[in-house]
Amino acid sequence: MKMKELERETGIGRETIRFYIREGLLPEPVRPKRNVADYGPQHVARLKLIRRLQQERFLPLSVIKTIVKAEANDPAAGFEAFIGLESRLGPLVSEPRNPEPMRLADVAAKTKISVEDIRQFDSFGYVHIEKRDDGEWLNPRNVRLIELIGESRASGFTEEDAGYTIEDFRIYAQMAGVLAHHEVTQFYRNLGRRINSEDAARLAARGVQIVNEIMALLRTEKIIGEMERASVRGGTPDREDD
Repeated sequence: MKMKELERETGIGRETIRFYIREGLLPEPVRPKRNVADYGPQHVARLKLIRRLQQERFLPLSVIKTIVKAEANDPAAGFEAFIGLESRLGPLVSEPRNPEPMRLADVAAKTKISVEDIRQFDSFGYVHIEKRDDGEWLNPRNVRLIELIGESRASGFTEEDAGYTIEDFRIYAQMAGVLAHHEVTQFYRNLGRRINSEDAARLAARGVQIVNEIMALLRTEKIIGEMERASVRGGTPDREDD
């Protein structure tokens, strides 16, 4: 099809189409001769995907470029089918005791964890502070994470009493990030073309619940094992020997 047909089919103007080609969001057309460009179904599909990502997900072009390139290089990954899956997943996963997001200042007041400390936790990804037009907020899961910090301090895990600092929680954020990246990549790669987004959300929610229980049990088992080894050794190894 020619440019005029492509414009009519997608509702996107030629200058925008040319811009997408220059920026690498859209493949070059076939050029059978000079000053002649032929566009195919892949151009229509790609333009509709870009528009969908802009209108439904409000994604910037830099992110859209990454998505469409991934889709082009590995179509079996099925990334497009799962766009927005996170919004379906949230309500299906067991939520913490706080059903609503809270303002940052209110969380600090409730938990006795200072705003400055919460910002430090945010700096390495233990929680994420959402910046909105009406202030800074934490979602329910992040509220609960800060509550747990408060509970740990109340139990005695403080810098003054036991030498525990905010930095001691960095490893949990790092390890959770590595695990989450692996899990999401594997899930999308394995299921991208096999199930629809609603079924994927239900399956993902159940997977989250199962792995959460697996990790709790594994961690407990590993801690007990480490304590047993420490008893046999008569002490714990130095950090560099871990």
